[in-house]
Amino acid sequence: MRKILIVCLLALFMVVAIFGWIETAQGQSPGEPLFAREVQETNVREAEYLSQPASPDQPDIGFIDSPSSTCYQPDPGKDDCYMNWYYLSVDANPNYMIAMTVTLNTIGPIARIGGFFQTSMYVPYNMFGDGFKVACGSLGAGGVPTLGNAYSWTINARDSSNLKSANYGTSYCPAFAP
Repeated sequence: MRKILIVCLLALFMVVAIFGWIETAQGQSPGEPLFAREVQETNVREAEYLSQPASPDQPDIGFIDSPSSTCYQPDPGKDDCYMNWYYLSVDANPNYMIAMTVTLNTIGPIARIGGFFQTSMYVPYNMFGDGFKVACGSLGAGGVPTLGNAYSWTINARDSSNLKSANYGTSYCPAFAP
């Protein structure tokens, strides 16, 4: 009985060893270079390549395009100004855009735009109505003697791979002079 058991275990070990050798031939394990060499008379041609193709480049979120940040005062008799952008745009092809947020000074997010299965996001100026209402400020309040308050803004975008992009700037409002 022992002889049969020993022979069966030895045969099982040999089968496992043969399949292991067939699965990973020498020089073909993942990531190791393979070499090919051809010789014809005095000519020799050699090639080296990886057994698995290199991984594709990671997708990148595009930069945020936010031209013409403006602060305007519709009524010179009031200390009310409005900030707006001509448009906001970002893309993340082949990923999906998840969100874009607009932050003004340290007030926190004043606008959040959500995406749904779209590779780009475009927000025209009229989507925010007149814009975001802010105080115009007195002459020199923002550091420029001929203008009013200065507002720093940040636009953040995030895609479905959690890649992020940001754009920063400062806008000066006209001064309120009663």
